[in-house]
Amino acid sequence: MTNHSDILTQAAVTLADKHRRYGSVADTFDRAALIATTVLGKHITLYDVSMIMHAMELAKISTAPTEDRYYVEGINSLSLAAQFSRTEEQAAVALEEDIASMARKFAPVKYQQPEQAPTPSAPQE
Repeated sequence: MTNHSDILTQAAVTLADKHRRYGSVADTFDRAALIATTVLGKHITLYDVSMIMHAMELAKISTAPTEDRYYVEGINSLSLAAQFSRTEEQAAVALEEDIASMARKFAPVKYQQPEQAPTPSAPQE
């Protein structure tokens, strides 16, 4: 199957098959991200999971460059990374907007004193 069209077709078939077997890809990756966050003790995103999976496929390709399945899985993990990067970027923007909105709502109003007339300076000699 070394033809690029065949590999792309197989990538689509593989994703559809995994969706039938495991359910929503986003749900599966979300579970993986939550588990990884717990195990590693730092926030791991769906994008992170997909890029780590892609790194795994690249590692496999380096030891078995003629195994088409690693290219198929690499293509799939990159396509998911693209999908999740947009979702997370939108979520980050929305979160920043929410935080800014809350800050404006709850921040104390700074009292500004009325402007005073300038004090005349002493004449210079």
